[in-house]
Amino acid sequence: MASYIGSVTFGDSTTQSLAFTSADDHGKLLSIQQFTTSGTWTKPADCTKIIVKVVGGGGGAAGYCESGGGGGYAEKVIDATNLTTVSVTVGAAGGSVGYYAAAGDGGTSSFGSYLSATGGYGSNRNFSHTGGLGGVGSGGNINLYGGDGTGHANSAGHYSGGVGGGTFFGGSAGNARPTTTGKVDNGAPGAGGPGGRTNDGGGGAAGESGMVVVYSYK
Repeated sequence: MASYIGSVTFGDSTTQSLAFTSADDHGKLLSIQQFTTSGTWTKPADCTKIIVKVVGGGGGAAGYCESGGGGGYAEKVIDATNLTTVSVTVGAAGGSVGYYAAAGDGGTSSFGSYLSATGGYGSNRNFSHTGGLGGVGSGGNINLYGGDGTGHANSAGHYSGGVGGGTFFGGSAGNARPTTTGKVDNGAPGAGGPGGRTNDGGGGAAGESGMVVVYSYK
């Protein structure tokens, strides 16, 4: 194979002077696997490295705009040379409650013992009449907090401005104006539940389940 004039030097100080071929080209993306429920990751053939992203479940909400916190986030590059399978846990969403009880916390998501992210707290878990605090990632090359939920607001009847805490993947759902527990569509993975408009029976909405995403590379 013909050589180029000079060579390319990579970040790890190695060099390459030959043309790239399928045999030489390391770093090819083999697959992207998304886990929305707990399960087992199985290494694809020829995989040598993986990038894993985890987000915990979102906390639930109560009435009068008291919203749930978003799940924490962690991301890590892992040498997969000696891996075969890894257990994956996806954090559940926190359940909603009526005004002004403590809503359910989101569950922790994890990829084996490599990295994890705790779920967001339910509204009123940390302080009375306060939105839930966000969860946090651990064990990753990047570890982030989820967003906090909104606290008590006098809703003036039909105001539905309670917003759940956001996550690395996006923001929360909105709360449907005509109802207390109904969401407008769904929020991003791990987002907190939006608080209900008033105290007319149902309170707020549930959070969103967490997620684990695995990018496998040759």
